[in-house]
Amino acid sequence: MSRVPIPEPVKRVLRQSAGFGCCVCGHPFVEYHHIAPYSGDPHHDLSKMMTLCPNHHHEATVGALSVEAQYGAKTRPYNVTRGYADGLLKVDAHELAIEVGTNYFVGAGLKLLVDDEPLLAITSDCDGHLALSATIYDRDDNLLLLLDKNEWVTGDSLPWDVQYGYNRISVRQRRGDISLEVDARRLPVAIKGRLHRKAQTFQVNASTLRIDGVRENIQYQRLGLVAMQIVVDTAARVIRFGPYAPFQHGMLVSNPDAAERLRLSLEAYRRMVRELPIPGNSECFCGSGRPFKSCCEMGGAA
Repeated sequence: MSRVPIPEPVKRVLRQSAGFGCCVCGHPFVEYHHIAPYSGDPHHDLSKMMTLCPNHHHEATVGALSVEAQYGAKTRPYNVTRGYADGLLKVDAHELAIEVGTNYFVGAGLKLLVDDEPLLAITSDCDGHLALSATIYDRDDNLLLLLDKNEWVTGDSLPWDVQYGYNRISVRQRRGDISLEVDARRLPVAIKGRLHRKAQTFQVNASTLRIDGVRENIQYQRLGLVAMQIVVDTAARVIRFGPYAPFQHGMLVSNPDAAERLRLSLEAYRRMVRELPIPGNSECFCGSGRPFKSCCEMGGAA
């Protein structure tokens, strides 16, 4: 039977109560599981649901993880009982800054888009919880994996090797190159990896962000990109920078000194947040679920 989508507030509470991971093992990529089967009694009852990684979700679905064990893990989530109550992926900073080669993306996260399809976003709510969204294709445009704010939406988990620890995670196909690596053990958050879509290749290493496709060997270095995303239009064969919602414009900062480049980018972002035309009682754009006036507006004014 068709299912009513799980409301976002329900997902948020389930993630928070589980310490932002699988209730059984703490894995930061999760699926939402109905302990009391949805088919028999359609519901989104928080008391009868939990977060599980793809592997443990499969075990629960086929009966290898008993209902008693499921409720036990829900009552004593792995991350909470082991001191990771705030999540395995968390930063102690209000504004999210991401290091991509020698560039800094400041704001809600780095976003790569090809023909308006988002390939990558890393966001942070105002408590510092990191959420990774990624659409991973192979070179032939076969969809391999879709992640949406740490939710494993589609893709068989077996071909993937996901390694994680406190504030770091890497995702790769088994015996293959790393598709994504996020390291938040220091600030700014560092990201590396390789993504493909429509004959475009995005490659990030320690020194540069390189794009091959509509243009060959385009490299970006030593830039601060404030509230901006990289957009590729394959029909027009152009690569451009554009602002992401809710911002109406972005800003480029250029400075040869890395520390100064980051400082100027953060200052620019705070000014832009203060100028956002968002009613104070509206839900904050960062995804925290709080009113804007007591969340990013307050932090942006600091």
